[in-house]
Amino acid sequence: MSNARATVGIGEAARRVGLAPSAIRFYESEGLLAELPRDGGRRRYGSEELRRLAFVAVGRSLGLGLAAIRAALHPEPGDWPRIVDEQVTLLDARIAEAEHTRALLLASRDCPTPQPVRDCEYLRGALDERVGAPS
Repeated sequence: MSNARATVGIGEAARRVGLAPSAIRFYESEGLLAELPRDGGRRRYGSEELRRLAFVAVGRSLGLGLAAIRAALHPEPGDWPRIVDEQVTLLDARIAEAEHTRALLLASRDCPTPQPVRDCEYLRGALDERVGAPS
């Protein structure tokens, strides 16, 4: 990291990418960022490191695991399309689950019972189906 380019400390880096400084330190310890040179004992983050942290933050917000993020940050030659396809498949499954859950909640919204999870026949049936319980 050249001294000529603008850098920020860990607090500012955390603010910019929406992560806690402790999360950034953890991601560094997990090898998602290269060991950073220090200025007066403090980590300094340039634009490249901030982009990598932003990628980590986006991946985590989408529920990607550290192994998937690490693979995307350090792809083997020719692996990028495969990594992207795998993650898109996982995201599509999460989107489908979220849409199903949304529909379930909306369908049970007007259930007139005071304890819908326990007493709403529709919701109870849908939840029993999900866990394979007999109705």
